[in-house]
Amino acid sequence: MITLTSPQSINWETVQAVAYDNARLAIAPELLAQVEAGRQRFQDLIDAGIPCYGVTTGLGDLVTVKLTEAERRDLPHNILRARAAAIGEPLSKPVVRALMLCKLFNFLTGADGVSVELCQFLVDRLNDDFTPWVPSLGHGMAADATAHTHTFQTFIGEGFVLSDAGERLAAAAALATRGVAPIQLGKKEGLALLNGIAAAPAYAIDMHRQVKQALDLATTVAAVASEGVAAPQDSLDPALLTVVQDSGTAIVIAQMLPYLEDSEITPVKLQSAVSYRIIPQVHGALWDSLAVWQQQIENAIHCFSDNPWMDAAEDRFLSVGVFHNQHLVNQAEQIAIALAHVGALSVRRLHRLLMPINTGLTPQLAPRPGLDAGLVVAHKAAVGIASRLKQLANPVSLYTDETSVGQEDYMSLAISTMARLPEMIRLTEMILAYELLGALTALNQRGVKAGKQTEVIRRYFADRVAPLERDRSPGPDVEVILQSFREPEFQTLL
Repeated sequence: MITLTSPQSINWETVQAVAYDNARLAIAPELLAQVEAGRQRFQDLIDAGIPCYGVTTGLGDLVTVKLTEAERRDLPHNILRARAAAIGEPLSKPVVRALMLCKLFNFLTGADGVSVELCQFLVDRLNDDFTPWVPSLGHGMAADATAHTHTFQTFIGEGFVLSDAGERLAAAAALATRGVAPIQLGKKEGLALLNGIAAAPAYAIDMHRQVKQALDLATTVAAVASEGVAAPQDSLDPALLTVVQDSGTAIVIAQMLPYLEDSEITPVKLQSAVSYRIIPQVHGALWDSLAVWQQQIENAIHCFSDNPWMDAAEDRFLSVGVFHNQHLVNQAEQIAIALAHVGALSVRRLHRLLMPINTGLTPQLAPRPGLDAGLVVAHKAAVGIASRLKQLANPVSLYTDETSVGQEDYMSLAISTMARLPEMIRLTEMILAYELLGALTALNQRGVKAGKQTEVIRRYFADRVAPLERDRSPGPDVEVILQSFREPEFQTLL
């Protein structure tokens, strides 16, 4: 059980514990008292006749419409009925659970003006494994409003949730099976659930985890390929740690050294191709981008992002733009570019594995050159996959447009920016599988003991991918390698 004692209790570690490990939550009484005080301040301002966007007025271009008292009472529910416009496959369960917890941060500050009942309802739904169905396509509203609508309309019995079997289930039925009535939202609470950024950091945490796993895999494959091509170890010499300026570069060097330890492979050339010498720099750049992204994600989790903001000290509501986290979006774009470089470099290294001038082995690693083609077609396949990878690296967020009759005229496109990362990860893994096939084939031809950790990888695949003794279609071998990448046993080797 995790007890939240302050809004800052919701952090990188807490979110992951709740999202991935289903940790249970409780809110400390003193924190609930802070929420209640914030709710009272909000009510005092409304009672004093202070105008508030989305409470006393309509939303978007309808901000000029003044609402009656009856309309004000109905607006919180109506907000969540009207904006669930996304379609497609749902976001994963961990992402949605993280979204719900990230949203709670704003509430617990007391600056959002929501009730204790709403905070407790949200925590209860996390604790009883209530996971809304949030479609993955169509997130064009300002900030994360579309994702939030799909998530939190379930609290009022609208929309859908994920069943235990991963199917779509009516939210009203899911609440009923838990013996829970739909919540009755008070003024401002529909807007508070709709607005801000919670989906973006939640999605970003998931992508951060997946990209880091892909990077660890890429560094392993690059190290094995370095042994396969018989590259000199100069670019990985520990002495370089005294001169490199970027922490990611040093991390990659340290990761690769065990793969070269006690190697009996003699370098073919005094200096290897650039694609082998710059592995620490290219992979290190992604490491550093991930570190910056983690900080941006944590900043986003701890950023008050609702609009309007209740400035209780001055007895006013401010219409603000804190819901637009360009830092988080820009860093996601950087991650895409850095990941594409990792995949592109893998293709280049694979090409060098096919060249006798680099390896001292047979052309194209063919067992019987001339009669056999070797792995040249494997490289061609990797080139085709890399073309898609590079296309996906183009900046998505620049395709922003305007909506709501010009009122919402600059979208962050945060979800869309990150939504192409899973495909980029899969494409990079495919390329790495082709490279690893080439590296293993080169090592088998070489017939010399490789580095300590390289031999561990080699033995792992020894009974999975047969040595290339004559031409055969490489596709099935690559499929086997790809499947192995996902095996827990293999993951422990990275």
